[in-house]
Amino acid sequence: MRFKLKRFALILAFFACISFIIHIMDLLKFKPRSRRPKIELHLDPPSNTGTCDKSKCNPTMDGMLNVHIVAHSHDDVGWKKTMDQYYTGQGGGNAESFYHGGECTKCILDNAVRELIGNPLRRFIFVEMAFLSVWYNEQTEDMKKQVKRLIDERRLELIIGGWSMSDSATTYYDDVIDQHTYGFQWIQKELGECAMPKSGWHVDQFGHSREHSSIFAQFGFDGLFLGRIDFQDQERRTKTSNMETLWRTSPDNLGDKTSLFTSVLYDGYFSPERFRWEGWGPGMLSARNSENYVNAFIDIAVERAKAYKTKHVLIPFGGDFAFNTAAGWFDGIDNLIKYVNAKQATGSKVNVLYSTPTCYINSVNREAVTLETMSTDFFPYSTIPNTFWTGFFTSRPGLKRHVKVASSLLQTCKEMAVLAQLEHAKTNVDKLKSAVGVLQHHDAITGTEMQHVTDDYNKMLSEGELACQSVIDEAYRILLPQAAAPKQEFCPLLNISFCPETETPKTFFVNLFNPLGWPVTHFVRLPIPGGTYKVIGEGKVTAETVPLSSSTAAIPERSHSKAKAELVFRADVPPLGFASYKVSKETSSNDVPPLQDNTRDDIVIENEFLLLTVDAESGLTKTLTNKVTQIKIEFEQSYRYYLSSEGQQRDPNDRTGGFLGSHKRASGAYAFVPKEGQGPVRLNGRDAKGVNVKTFKGVNALEIHQEFSSWMTQVIRLYDGAPYLELEWTVGPLPDENRETKEVISHFTTDLQTRGVVYTDSNGREMIQRRLDKRETWNLTVTSPISGNYYPVTGRIALQDQDKQAQLTVLTDRCQGGASIKDGEIELLVHRRTFKDDDLGVQEPLNEKGVDGRGLIIRGKHYVFLNTIEKTAQDFRPLGLQFHHPPTVSFSAPQQDVTDSLHTQWSGLSAPLPSNVHLLTLDQVPGKVNKLLLRLENIFERRELAESERIAELDLEDLFSKFRVTGVRELTLGANHNVSSVRRLRWKKPDGSLTPSQVGSTEGRYKHEAPFTITLTPMEIRTFHIDIIQKNYQSGT
Repeated sequence: MRFKLKRFALILAFFACISFIIHIMDLLKFKPRSRRPKIELHLDPPSNTGTCDKSKCNPTMDGMLNVHIVAHSHDDVGWKKTMDQYYTGQGGGNAESFYHGGECTKCILDNAVRELIGNPLRRFIFVEMAFLSVWYNEQTEDMKKQVKRLIDERRLELIIGGWSMSDSATTYYDDVIDQHTYGFQWIQKELGECAMPKSGWHVDQFGHSREHSSIFAQFGFDGLFLGRIDFQDQERRTKTSNMETLWRTSPDNLGDKTSLFTSVLYDGYFSPERFRWEGWGPGMLSARNSENYVNAFIDIAVERAKAYKTKHVLIPFGGDFAFNTAAGWFDGIDNLIKYVNAKQATGSKVNVLYSTPTCYINSVNREAVTLETMSTDFFPYSTIPNTFWTGFFTSRPGLKRHVKVASSLLQTCKEMAVLAQLEHAKTNVDKLKSAVGVLQHHDAITGTEMQHVTDDYNKMLSEGELACQSVIDEAYRILLPQAAAPKQEFCPLLNISFCPETETPKTFFVNLFNPLGWPVTHFVRLPIPGGTYKVIGEGKVTAETVPLSSSTAAIPERSHSKAKAELVFRADVPPLGFASYKVSKETSSNDVPPLQDNTRDDIVIENEFLLLTVDAESGLTKTLTNKVTQIKIEFEQSYRYYLSSEGQQRDPNDRTGGFLGSHKRASGAYAFVPKEGQGPVRLNGRDAKGVNVKTFKGVNALEIHQEFSSWMTQVIRLYDGAPYLELEWTVGPLPDENRETKEVISHFTTDLQTRGVVYTDSNGREMIQRRLDKRETWNLTVTSPISGNYYPVTGRIALQDQDKQAQLTVLTDRCQGGASIKDGEIELLVHRRTFKDDDLGVQEPLNEKGVDGRGLIIRGKHYVFLNTIEKTAQDFRPLGLQFHHPPTVSFSAPQQDVTDSLHTQWSGLSAPLPSNVHLLTLDQVPGKVNKLLLRLENIFERRELAESERIAELDLEDLFSKFRVTGVRELTLGANHNVSSVRRLRWKKPDGSLTPSQVGSTEGRYKHEAPFTITLTPMEIRTFHIDIIQKNYQSGT
C-alpha cells in the first residue's frame, strides 16, 4: 500500500511540473497585440486529405509500363440538348430539335458513385460543377458523407473545378477566372479545400489558348491534358515521343512560374474503340473471352507508350455521357486490370491500374525527364487536310455578344452589392454568375450547339440579367440621395436604338455606373422621337440630336420603337462609381436633322488625334493619320464575303482523319471552308457603282454612313477627344436565295510592310505573333491558305511596320475569327450563315433565322487605333477594358422635389487606381459580411512600357472611400488556395534547371502590416481576401 501511495504521489508531482512548464512557456510566448492588424499569409495545414495527399494514388510498379486508366464521363452543359435536358435525361425538347438521346448526367452520378462505394480500388473523375452542385444538393446527408469520403480517399477526383469546361478560343480572361472561382467556392463550401482540383482536363476544345493555360498555372495546377490538337502537329509529336511538353504560357512576362506540364491524349478522350462499354452489364468481360481483349489492350498500350518519354501512359475510359451503365464499365475495367496484370507471371511488362490525371502527373514528374518546350498555342486546329475548325471563332455572333453584355452587367452587379453592403444579394448575383459560367462552355459561347439550345442559353442569360438588375436597383436606393432613388429601369435593346424609357417621357434620369478603377468618358446614345433636349449633370453637358441610320430603322426587333433619332452627350463617370444626369425635352416638335449627301470631293473628318479621308468615288476610307505622331497610312476598309466549299459526302466506313471521317467539309458551325481558288467577293454598293455615303457633322461626334449593299451598312464615328475610330456595322439578313452560304468579313488594306506577321490577343490579355503559313512546333504543309491562317481574336488584332515604327490595332466587341492573308491587310469574320452542316458533330446547319424568319441581323463595333509601336498599348489597353466593361446605364423617373441643380456623382474609391492597374474583381465572399474578394491586375506587357513604368505600386488600406482595409490574405488566382501554401510540381527545363514551385509574387515583396503596400509586375494578377470596416464607424474619419 505504501509503495502504491508513493508511486501515486510521484505521478501527481510529475503532472504538476508539466503544467507549470506549459504555463511558463505560454508566458514566454505572449506578445501584446498590435494596434494595426497584420496580414495573415499562412493557412494552417489542411485538415482534409484527398488531393492534398499524394499517397492516395494506386501504386505503380518499377520496371513496368504503367498504364493509367482514367474512368470519366464527358458531360456537356448543353450541346444537342439543353443543360437541363442533359441532366435529367429528357428528350430534345421542341419541334425543331430532332435529337432525342438518352444522356442523363444525374443517372451517371447516381450509378458511378454507387459503384465507387463498392470497391476501394476504383477511381472516377468529374469535371462540371454546374452538374455536380445540382446532383449533390439532391442527396441525403448520408450520401453526402459518402461522397466526401470518396473524395477524401481520392476515389472520386474533381478535375478543373469550374462551373463548366470552358472554351479556350472565344472566352475572355475575366470570365474564365470568374467561372472557375465560382466552381471553387462551391467545392470549398461543400467538400473542403482538399477536394480542389490540381489539373486541367481540356479534352474536347477545338484548339487551346496560351492565356487560358496560364490561368490554370496561376490556379496552382500541376498539369493540363488536351484531347485535340492539329493532326500534323500530333503526327510529328507521336513520331518523336513529344506528346508531353512544358508549355511556357507567359514567356515574356510572368516567366517560368506559369510554365505548365501539358500532356496530349493519344487518341482523344474516348476509350479505345474495342473498349467502349456503354450499355454493357457486369460479366461481359470474363475469363472465357478475356484473351482477345487483353492482348488487344496490351498492344494498344505498348504502341501509345512510344509517343511519350516515360514508362507511364494514360488511357481514358469513357466518352460523351458515359458511365450511365456504370456497373458494366467498372466490372469490365476490373476484369481487364486483373487479366492484363495476371500476364506479369509469364513475363509481361505491362501493369494496369485505376488512376486519375493528378496521380498520372505525379508519376511522370517522379521520372524527372526533360520535356520539349513551346511558347505559342494550339491554334488553328484541323483534323484533316482542307478543313480547319476556325468558323466557330465567329459562329452565333449574337450569342457571343450577349455573353459579353451579361459579363459586364455581372461586374457591375458584384461591385454595387459590395459598395451598398447588400447582405441578401447572393441569390440574385449567383443566378447571373451561374449563367455566365455555363456560357463559357466549349459548346455554348462557341456557337456550336443546336438552335434550340442557343435559345435556352439566351433565356438563361436574360433571367440572370433580370436578377442582377434587381441588385443594382437595390444598391442605387442606398447609394443615391433618397429623393433621386426611384426604381431603376433597363433597356436591353439600346444597341439597336430601342428604349421605351427614353422614347416616351418628357423628363427622365440617366444613371451610369463605371465598374473600372479609373474615371471614364462615355458617349451616351439614347433613342428619342426627335426634337431638342437639355441634359443636366456634373459640369457643362452638350447634348445634340443625331438622326438614326436607315438600317437601324429597318431592324425588325425595334418595330414598336418611336425613335427617329438619338440623343448624344458626353458623360464623365468617376472610378468605381456613378454619375446621374437629368434629361428634359425642350421642344414640342420631333424635328430630326438630316444626313448630308456626299459631294464630289473626298470627305475628311478629324479631331485632335486622328484624321480620316473617304474617297468620293468609291465611298471607301482612303487614308488615316495620327496627328500627334504624324503617322499616315493608306487605309481602305471594305466588306466582302466568302462562298463556302460544297464539301463531300461522308463514307460511313471511313474512320481515318478523325472520328467522323476524312472527307472534305462544307462550312458549318465549327469549320470555315471557303470555296477553293476563289477569294472573297467585294460589296460595292446596291448598284455595284460604289458605296453610298452620307455624313453628319455634330459637336460630340462626326459620322460617315456607308451602304455597301441592301444587307450591309456601317457608321464610322470619330468622337470628340477620342484617339480611335468607331466602326459600327450592321449585317443581315444574309440572303438565302439559292441556299448559298455567305461568310462576311470586314477587310482592312494598308500600305504597312508587315512581312507576313500579324498579332492577335490570347483571351484578351497577352499578344501572340502569328506568321503566315507557319507553326512554332512543326513544318506546316499548307492545305487551306485562308482558313488555316485564321486565329481567334477575342479582343484585338494588330499589324506592325518596323521601319515606320507604326502599329494599326483593331479591337473587337466579341470574339471573331481574324487573319492577315496578305501583307498590310487584316480581315475579321463578322457574320456567317450556312445551309449545310459541316459533319463535325452538331448535325445542324448554322442558319439563324431571326425574329421574322428572314435571317438574323447582327450589329457590332470595331475600334481602330493608329499610333507608334511604342505608345499604342497606352491607348488600346485601358480603352479596350472600357469597351469590354462600359458603364452600366439605367433609367429612372423624375421625383417631384429633384431640381435642375442636382449634381450627383459618387466614387467608391478614395482615388483613381494607377493607370496601369485594373480592378479585375471586387466581390462579396460567400457567408462573410465583412470580407471581400479583390483582384488587381497590371494590364501592360513588359515590352509595352519603359522600364521605369513597368512596376505598379499601391496601398490597400485606404483604397475605398467607404471602407478601411484591416486585414489581407493573398490567394492563388482562383481564390482556391492560400498562395503561400501552394507548391507546384517542378519540371526540368532544357537547360537543366527546374521550374519554380511558387505561384505567387516573389518572396519578400509583400508588406505584412498597414498600409498593405503591394506591387504588380507586367501582366501580374494578385488575388486577396480583404477584411473591411466602415470608415464612418471610426472616430476621426
